[in-house]
Amino acid sequence: MIKLDKVNFGYSRRKQLFSEIGFELPMGSVVGLLGRNGEGKSTLMKLISGQLLASSGSIEVLGKNPKERPVGLLRELYYLPEEVQMPSISIREYFDCYAPFYPTYDQRIADSLMGEFDINWGMNLGKISLGQKKKAAIALALSLRVPLLLMDEPTNGLDIPSKSIFRRVVARYTSPEQMIIISTHQVRDLEQLIDHLLLLDGNRIIANYSIDHILRHLSFASTTPQSRFEALYVEPSIMGELGVFARRDDEAEGNFSMELFFNAMVAERSRMLAALEVK
Repeated sequence: MIKLDKVNFGYSRRKQLFSEIGFELPMGSVVGLLGRNGEGKSTLMKLISGQLLASSGSIEVLGKNPKERPVGLLRELYYLPEEVQMPSISIREYFDCYAPFYPTYDQRIADSLMGEFDINWGMNLGKISLGQKKKAAIALALSLRVPLLLMDEPTNGLDIPSKSIFRRVVARYTSPEQMIIISTHQVRDLEQLIDHLLLLDGNRIIANYSIDHILRHLSFASTTPQSRFEALYVEPSIMGELGVFARRDDEAEGNFSMELFFNAMVAERSRMLAALEVK
């Protein structure tokens, strides 16, 4: 479990980025950390992983305090930043540098991911493309099999086929005992992968819900002249208007739209929260 309580953080005394934020996240989920650029997604990941220290408040990760950087915790989590600095060595040598520090590293998964991403152990990281470097970094992160994996904008730099492969391998190689937190502002890249959402807006956590919870309380559908007045939020689309509605008791569960949900939470937060908190 991850638990933050009244956490404060700022890069300077004059500018506070987070003010008394708090939330809990359960294990066994793929969490989408959503927010616009500059909202603090990367900062939040660094606070969770112990790379940044909160000015006050408490952070508990897997039962430990990341501020103390205990060896036991460092073996259990891995943070993959958006931009990875890689030396001019082979992919094999790169993996060999990291694998000994993680008891859960799985060589069979690493070998499989080489094939999935169409890269090979002999490639020199100093001579391959940005997209190939990103695939090597993702392959390492997934093959470590750590209980907590944090990935910051992992699909940036990937072409469309590689994004599809990314979704497939995350789903395939994630165990029920793990938690993966993936930050993104490109919500469509991860819509079919995420089962829990954490939303940042105005440097605050505005939503922390499982997709199941959201679909029990909301529906996402095209509007009609009659239904649009019942919508919590409406936005135009190529095919007309799309709306978010409070789900009726007799209504079947529908499909989830991550982009529509995010936009609705930003534009109509109070109305959305009221619908989401109905018992």
